[in-house]
Amino acid sequence: MPIEYNMPVPEMLRCMKVKLPLVLADVEAQVEVDSTKHMPELCKKVDHIDVWVKDLEADPVFIHEDESNWSISFSKKWPNHCCEKPGRAFVKKVIVHGTLHKQIYYVNQNDQVMHVAEDVPFTKMIELDEPEPVIDVDDVVAMFHKSKVDITWDLVRPTRLQQIGVIIVRVKVVEERQIFIAVCPPAEECPRVNLLRDPSFEQWIGDIPVAWGAVNVARVSDNPHSGSYAVRLGSNTGAQAAVFQIVRKVRPRHSYRLCFWARRGTLLGVTPNCDFIVTASVVYYDAEGNVLVNLQHEWDDTTIGTAYTQLCFDAGPPPEEVSYAQVFIAFRPEANNNSCFVVIDDASLTCLR
Repeated sequence: MPIEYNMPVPEMLRCMKVKLPLVLADVEAQVEVDSTKHMPELCKKVDHIDVWVKDLEADPVFIHEDESNWSISFSKKWPNHCCEKPGRAFVKKVIVHGTLHKQIYYVNQNDQVMHVAEDVPFTKMIELDEPEPVIDVDDVVAMFHKSKVDITWDLVRPTRLQQIGVIIVRVKVVEERQIFIAVCPPAEECPRVNLLRDPSFEQWIGDIPVAWGAVNVARVSDNPHSGSYAVRLGSNTGAQAAVFQIVRKVRPRHSYRLCFWARRGTLLGVTPNCDFIVTASVVYYDAEGNVLVNLQHEWDDTTIGTAYTQLCFDAGPPPEEVSYAQVFIAFRPEANNNSCFVVIDDASLTCLR
């Protein structure tokens, strides 16, 4: 199935309510955490410190249109959330808090490597560039990207360790909103429809069918298979003739069938001697216009009589690199053909499976 496709909007469009996260703000802040650790024993040196952030949380801060004071949001499940704030709410700031956890590895006076843990809480207020309106403050949450942290230290005394931790916090403020979306039917990869334009050759400018390319053809109104017109291959019965059309909606891994109705015609006042070949081709191309494969089938004059006969052949599946196809229906007179031509109508290219 394609990742995207165009679809005409029907008169009755089905809509569905969904809940989606809407990003209100995406901000980054630096938090500096200073601490002094009194070591449990005399130290010769600090070998290294492993550090990470845990218990990271955020509280959005809101202001209301008719208030001058700030109020921190509370979940409705909390018992102290007693009432709704009047006025429209805007998220203005985010209070980030968490814990900087450290594992300190040091060498004591006996040259033993020991370690001690330390947790340092921190808080940072981040102000948004612009206040963002929200619909429901209880649907606003903060999401975190992975925090970056670094630490430097100085063993000031054998029992006193001075440390400075730097934390880069990236916060995404999101509101869960309910919206209506249009529900599109899935795109059919193998639609059971005719992929050709003007398959009955009804639209003409002079002796050229509008939706088709053509060589040595003529419009026929006498005895079409359907509609008002058909196309005669062989306006000049001694020269080759063809109609052709590009088709964009072809997909790999699917088989296609090309069909058309054909009958034989002869020039008046001439003793007919029919000797010709009708060839149907489906040529598959890649996106750069290179031929991937040319599939074709031929019928001679003994197959096509004066009454309409449907001729078909299967063309596919196309290669994986296929971008589009070109359909050809051609008339080739042989040396002994003196007055015969072919009339075709109601062509079709359909996906089989």
